Amino acid sequence: MSYFKQTIDGEVGTLEFDTPDSSVNILSGAALTELEQQLDEFAARSDIKVLLITSGKKSIFIAGADIKEIDSITEPQEASEKCDRGKQVFDKLEKLPQTTVAVINGACLGGGYELSLACDYRVAGFAGCVKIGLPEIRLGILPGFGGCVRLPELIGIGNALSVILPGKVLDANRALKLGMVDRLFYDPILVDQAKTFARAILSKKETVHRRRKPFIARLLEGNPVGRSILFSQARKNVLKSTAGHYPAPLVALETIESIVGTSREEAFRLESEGFGKLGASEISKNLIHVFYLNERYKKKKWTDATPTLTHVKKVGVVGAGVMGGGVAQLLAKNNIVCRIKDLNNQALALALKTARDVYTYLLKTRRMKKGQVDAQMSLISPTTTYDGFQNADVVIEAVVERMGIKKQVFKELDEVVQPSACLFTNTSSLSVTEMAQCTNRPDRVCGFHFFNPVHRMPLLEIITTEKTSEDTLATAVAFARQLGKMVIVVKDKEGFIVNRILLPYLNEAAYLFQEGIDTKRLDDVVRQFGIPMGPMELADEVGIDVGYHVAQILECAYGERMHVAEILKTVYEAGTLGKKSGEGFYIYTGRQKKVSNNVRKMCKKTAFTLNDDITLKRLIYVMINEASRCLEEGVVDSASTIDVGMIFGTGFPPFRGGLLRYADSVGAKHIVADLKEFQARFDQHRFEPSQLLLSMANTNGTFYPS
Repeated sequence: MSYFKQTIDGEVGTLEFDTPDSSVNILSGAALTELEQQLDEFAARSDIKVLLITSGKKSIFIAGADIKEIDSITEPQEASEKCDRGKQVFDKLEKLPQTTVAVINGACLGGGYELSLACDYRVAGFAGCVKIGLPEIRLGILPGFGGCVRLPELIGIGNALSVILPGKVLDANRALKLGMVDRLFYDPILVDQAKTFARAILSKKETVHRRRKPFIARLLEGNPVGRSILFSQARKNVLKSTAGHYPAPLVALETIESIVGTSREEAFRLESEGFGKLGASEISKNLIHVFYLNERYKKKKWTDATPTLTHVKKVGVVGAGVMGGGVAQLLAKNNIVCRIKDLNNQALALALKTARDVYTYLLKTRRMKKGQVDAQMSLISPTTTYDGFQNADVVIEAVVERMGIKKQVFKELDEVVQPSACLFTNTSSLSVTEMAQCTNRPDRVCGFHFFNPVHRMPLLEIITTEKTSEDTLATAVAFARQLGKMVIVVKDKEGFIVNRILLPYLNEAAYLFQEGIDTKRLDDVVRQFGIPMGPMELADEVGIDVGYHVAQILECAYGERMHVAEILKTVYEAGTLGKKSGEGFYIYTGRQKKVSNNVRKMCKKTAFTLNDDITLKRLIYVMINEASRCLEEGVVDSASTIDVGMIFGTGFPPFRGGLLRYADSVGAKHIVADLKEFQARFDQHRFEPSQLLLSMANTNGTFYPS
């Protein structure tokens, strides 16, 4: 297998990276070995004055190092040695006698950008596919092929930290402004312009002036006291954003700090040492697992059918609350015409305000221009009738979560929209089958469950009934991806997947509250585990009325194990509905919140005294138990689908790898033993282990293949 191809044009050599039988270029061990051989050949060529590094792939320069090879690392020493190997090759590139230019035509990430850093110059195309950065932190590692050394040298310590620590990926213009590339050229003639640029550099007709650092940056980075302030502030920012759960940013920060003022050889050694601390860690393995989930589910084929409607252009939305407004904004953002209906103008005004508020934020953060916002807002038209719905490709029902109202809407829609149109419901927990039965097109109906806020939450849960056609499913999946959503497909059973797993957790938190556990302590225990928002804060955010209503639906469907905690009913009946009413488990004044003592007075303490370990296990294990039942019943196809749902739909911490990957790390035997203890001590029904968990405990089984 040959990865590289040489061409010579006078005194200009080109080394094209083109991995056979692959749509991307990846720096595998084999590719590095061949690259080294090619570089040795060029090192011996005195007739060649310029070397361009190019890609044979469309829209991809180099996607990075081989993640499979990183995932296979088992020891810190092995991790450090892999880094040393990459640096050894890139060091040869850096020391070539030729003027070297990386010609970046697309994604240039991780090891790919580190290769470009070893070149004398970097040029890139203007195309939107050009993405440049060092995202290794997102995989729980740090840039290990010289990035922690060369990037601070190129753009300064502060700028380098702003790229490396969050794993930032930039477009071509932002990379140019930061000094990460030297020139931008038009894509159709990118290589030709790169040759002209290199020859001009060689003949001294053109000079690259590296961006001069601002005065404050020079002041901070140029002396030990200033650097100490810079690194101290960076450390505070990292801890604020990660709560200390992700070690990679801190190790990267410490590594870059330790490199300052050392020799190049020592700097590279320290970088490899830092990578060694991370490369074999469980957190890195979990983050790589989530990366693979993300890549797989972005493309996962949920059906073999090809949708007859490949691109949705016109959508009707029924229900103009906050959710309806969020859906309308998302449609407009994707240049889809949206007709939104409600019974009165007040509701429609709320929907338009919801959409406008999202756009106001995008304007403030300079992600959009006013002309773009106005053009997209003009795609949303409100109505109190079904006028215009006859032209819709798809209709999304987003009315209140009441079966009677939803069924009436479906009856009306069935008479109004064209026969080929799909009818989707945004229900979070009700039977899609029951709604579909109200139409003459049950095969064109499915659930299409957005998560709030619609513009931020990446997940979309598609729910199929026994009568949903393959074409409808294919249309729903394609449409969801058109909207930029991560898709999971589940069968129609109350609560589906995400809410069915999440509600027992929120309900258990309410039981723990009844037992005397403080609101803040409950939230703190969960945040320390890594979930960004505690259960009490989440209940307030969602709305206690919404949570209580869904909990009632699940209790009705699943019986005693989902019995709603009495405090939820009490708080709901008192009108204490959370953030929307100004008080729930917390009291809200402006942007401030404090624990509400009023809710505590509404319930009697029970006699249990619990430590944080038992508290956390009760909260997490009821989710694992319910997730295992979803698998047992065939509601969902795999453990990985559940983990995608929980990570992208609820914020379950990626560094844990997902709910069921975390369960595997604990072990079914231990989980079942604790559930049985909780059963005997607290409640016979809520903690009864599923048959699947019992079977796994007996056979040392796991949710994922070991």
